[in-house]
Amino acid sequence: MLTERSFIDISNKLKLSRGAGKKVQTPVTKRDAAKSARRRLIVESAAMCFIEGGFHQTSIRDIANKAGISLGNLYNHFESKAALIAEIASLEAEGLGEIEKNLRASSAPGRRMEKFIHSYFDYASQPHNAVLAAEITAEAMRNPDIAKGFVQNRKWLVEQIATVLEGGKQQAEFTFDQQPADLANLMIDLIESAGMRVAFSNRKLKTQTRKTVFEIIMKLLG
Repeated sequence: MLTERSFIDISNKLKLSRGAGKKVQTPVTKRDAAKSARRRLIVESAAMCFIEGGFHQTSIRDIANKAGISLGNLYNHFESKAALIAEIASLEAEGLGEIEKNLRASSAPGRRMEKFIHSYFDYASQPHNAVLAAEITAEAMRNPDIAKGFVQNRKWLVEQIATVLEGGKQQAEFTFDQQPADLANLMIDLIESAGMRVAFSNRKLKTQTRKTVFEIIMKLLG
């Protein structure tokens, strides 16, 4: 369903950044690094093929050609298009991890929400994100297994937002009456749908739409 997915920025090269804590350094061999780079190349090539030609119109051979590798090499990493979609969900998690930094960027809940709204709207209104999201959403409705990774991403993002909302209410900065998780879901729906509308229509509407979305959400928070 449209409300059970988020967006992925396929050009994102940032590492996953979910929550605070010490980073564990794990030795990486040249072979492991090469394998990881090849997998990332294949996934990004698949995403571009899905954007350009659609999920069903794209064959595994199309993806291999886009990546500049043999069909056999691709199958060494991914057994199907569904497996590639699952990996795209992992890349989406990386992008969301970067956006989540805005929910931790300030001690003031209101300021955190302001940064999040603007950054997530930018994320959602990128044309290639919107097209890919539409393709994945349609396929996820046909195949629940494909939806799993994106549903998990959505659940995680809702939890992060709800935590900030709860903190804001405890500090009397917000006065909303809804359950934090319900309000977080509504915020995501509003941002994503408005972002998609901008992506598929007139980009000149972006500034005004962003302003309107921000004002609506802040009124909801009270």
